[in-house]
Amino acid sequence: MEVAALRRAIPAAIDALGGASRGSELGDDAWAIYRGPLTGYVALLNPEGAGDADPVIHVTFPILRVPETGAEALFRRLLELNHEQGDFACFSLDPRGTVWLGAGRFAVDLDEAELRSLIAEVATLAERYNDELLERFGRELAVG
Repeated sequence: MEVAALRRAIPAAIDALGGASRGSELGDDAWAIYRGPLTGYVALLNPEGAGDADPVIHVTFPILRVPETGAEALFRRLLELNHEQGDFACFSLDPRGTVWLGAGRFAVDLDEAELRSLIAEVATLAERYNDELLERFGRELAVG
């Protein structure tokens, strides 16, 4: 999909989630997505295709903070979940100790249905794992 079309399709895809989902533009090529209690982000990376890199759509949601003690069990569970997700989505850790769930796809051959599916699936997984991980490791680890 062309970059100009993506810039129109991303907010439409967020709005198509319905329910309490809504989006807002954060600036050039970045949008917030509000899904239930979660706030995620959709970004268009490398929109001009600089160098040999193609544009990428990246969808991310912060899930929880890493506990100060006993983090090994959480990390083990995250690795198990990464394995279960295969190459669709994965968990990561930022320098501030926040666990994120994200997925990215090259935008060149992405159509509108695939874009909607990508955003919807990551949002659904984020809600699911947010609930599961907070229940298992402690609600006090919630982000925000």
